[in-house]
Amino acid sequence: MTDHTPNLDNRRATARVMTHEVLRGLAAMARLAQWDMIQFLVFSGVWSANTQHLMGPKVRYAELNDIPPDSQRRPVSQAALADMLCLPDDIIARYVEALIAQGIVERVGDGLVVPSAVFTRPEMMDGNNELYARVISLVSALRGAGFSFGDGD
Repeated sequence: MTDHTPNLDNRRATARVMTHEVLRGLAAMARLAQWDMIQFLVFSGVWSANTQHLMGPKVRYAELNDIPPDSQRRPVSQAALADMLCLPDDIIARYVEALIAQGIVERVGDGLVVPSAVFTRPEMMDGNNELYARVISLVSALRGAGFSFGDGD
């Protein structure tokens, strides 16, 4: 078993960098979509739950234009979404209804789905590129704080 314990205790710096970069990235993504942060979190919660089963060692649909089809999206219940985001049901319900009204989210059976067509919109493609840039920035900032990914960096 490999020991990934850093030689230097930089946990507080890492937490500070991580929190700053994640909040900055979420705010940028919300602004790009012209939403508030909660609406962005609800949207992201739905689509990430829909495609969670596609993550892992055999990553499928990895390229920018290789969007998982609707047949690969698993609906998430509103209750599971509220639990995942640690938000009250009434707040989730209000934002879900707004996203449905915008044609961003659909009800499928007892669950919620962000259809694949939503991800072909230019603003969504821009958002994906922005998110990728934010991940690169996060990795750089973490390395700057002394965090090691254990990959010989």
